[in-house]
Amino acid sequence: MDPIFIILIGTAVVLFCIIVLRVHAVVSLLFAALITALLTSTELIYNFALNSGMSEQEALNFSKISLGKRLGVAFGNTSGKIGILIALASVIGTSLMRSGGAERIVRSLLKLFGKKNSSLALLFSNFTLSIPVFFDTVFYLMIPIIKSMGIKNPKKFNLYLMVVIAGGVMAHSLIPPTPDPLFVAETMNIDLGTMMIGGMVIFLPDAIKAENKLNIWRLVNGNLEK
Repeated sequence: MDPIFIILIGTAVVLFCIIVLRVHAVVSLLFAALITALLTSTELIYNFALNSGMSEQEALNFSKISLGKRLGVAFGNTSGKIGILIALASVIGTSLMRSGGAERIVRSLLKLFGKKNSSLALLFSNFTLSIPVFFDTVFYLMIPIIKSMGIKNPKKFNLYLMVVIAGGVMAHSLIPPTPDPLFVAETMNIDLGTMMIGGMVIFLPDAIKAENKLNIWRLVNGNLEK
């Protein structure tokens, strides 16, 4: 079976388990890894080992490793590469949440950007907080703030909700030590500092585009600012 097709099946399994079956993300990923391993032939594993620099004998031995051991080794190697950084980031994030520092950051950015640009303030604040804190935790922090702002301006509630989601998703997609970009950096041997700068370089133009679109929205729907 083609490796791309196997990856697509694994991705579909993860999404189905999380969205439809409401299974925990970790369990969903492990189940998808099991399905992917079952679909991967020994020939594909052998070729992968050769491309990774193993000798023919080492590649042959690697292709004969049992499915369970292969999953365990892969999980252990991944955890060893990125687990400590993720754990330390979680400590920092928890400290920010429990000390009130996270909410202080949000309130400060709202004050800095002003009432007119409150949506951009939420975008930047959620992007910043989602770097050391997991997205769902930040989202629960932001909901009371969004509700409070939505009471004053009900027509903008959906906008506030969308920019908060956008900020968190972009941070988790672009900036280490969130797991996905951290794994990409480790796999491709990219310096973490370079990865973080690159993520910021991608985020800032998108934020500028978002501001321009918001200005157009305000122009077309002037009553939203009332």
